[in-house]
Amino acid sequence: MARRKRREKRTAVVSTPTPLTKRSARLQRSYRWLGGTGIGILLALLGAAYQYLFGNVSLEYLQPLSRGYEFQIKNDTPSDRVVRSFRVDPPHDQRVVYKTTQNVYAQQNDKGEVALPGGNISYVPAAEFRELDGQKIGANSTLKFRVPPLSSRFWMEPEATIVDIKYELEATNPVLFALELMLQAVNFRSTERSIRYLVANNYWTVSQSKGLDEALRVACRDDDSLSKLDVCDAKR
Repeated sequence: MARRKRREKRTAVVSTPTPLTKRSARLQRSYRWLGGTGIGILLALLGAAYQYLFGNVSLEYLQPLSRGYEFQIKNDTPSDRVVRSFRVDPPHDQRVVYKTTQNVYAQQNDKGEVALPGGNISYVPAAEFRELDGQKIGANSTLKFRVPPLSSRFWMEPEATIVDIKYELEATNPVLFALELMLQAVNFRSTERSIRYLVANNYWTVSQSKGLDEALRVACRDDDSLSKLDVCDAKR
């Protein structure tokens, strides 16, 4: 008589992670975090070292001229720099306040509108400025240059306006140029720079404001030399 074999019931045993397994997982997460953070710290140190060892390039407004404005670019780095582009860009959607600097004859039509000599439309010569493109600025040296006026009329100048200056420079030294490209690729440093100015009474002052009204309010509050202007009186 055949015996029936008793079927043994088998159950799968699932082992819980041991403390060593948990610690390994935590270590892997820590290594990943340190890897990402380490790259960030390395880039920060690299950028700080670049700034400390190789200096900086700065733009500075100097003074108004009879027709235009004098600026200078100061190169405090040990490498020559080439100006790839330099643009004066007045925002196109802003309200601009101009004033006449001498007596002119104007005509008034039946609607009460005043027409200036040559019409009420003029262009901004500074916006066509290209003479700085391609020029070389020596290491640890300064380049002074003239920016054209903000009005094509010799008898007119802006009483208050916003102007953006955008420029780009690059190192002629191949090692520094490669380093700049690497820092630019990770968005840590850019060869392109943009500075916003409030131009009031022929004086250019750096402004962080988005619009003319706000820029005037801040400048009239903070600068005694500007607080006496008519445009500042209108803000009070």
